[in-house]
Amino acid sequence: MVKNRLEIEFNAVLNAIDEGVLENMTVEVDKQNNSINYKKWFVTIYGKDGTIWEGGEFPGVLNFPKGYPSDPPTYQWTLYGGQFQHMNIFENGVTCIDILNNKIGYTPATTCIEILKGMEGFLYNPNPKSPTMGSLAKIYVENKQQYEKLIKAFVKNYMIEKQKKQQ
Repeated sequence: MVKNRLEIEFNAVLNAIDEGVLENMTVEVDKQNNSINYKKWFVTIYGKDGTIWEGGEFPGVLNFPKGYPSDPPTYQWTLYGGQFQHMNIFENGVTCIDILNNKIGYTPATTCIEILKGMEGFLYNPNPKSPTMGSLAKIYVENKQQYEKLIKAFVKNYMIEKQKKQQ
């Protein structure tokens, strides 16, 4: 049953991308030995033009546990080395977001489209009241212009490093 729901959800996500409901991202399922694993999705969110994340390509993995949909999936950013400079992402890339927390915002009725929209929105709307990186949250609150410069520099340097590693 979980596989069927995930296959349906995955196809709905692909349609949402094609229709422009989900923008600035690509999603693929894990494929091994000519088999599709719908419990593991590879997601890349691209920084929107006109934002401080513009030009960035931020990969992550959406993993669905055995207990899905009763238990929420997890999302882990998988950047090429180094920590993601976002005040609500743990050092290991795990995301602290309400829509993936079954005590706050997740219910079994939550769709993968809603989760992915939440992930993209999360990138652009950090929560300084619940930081995993207190120093970055402090800069955001005290000097938003400095915060924006830090993020733009992070995106630029990250993309340079990513290109070097791909060569």
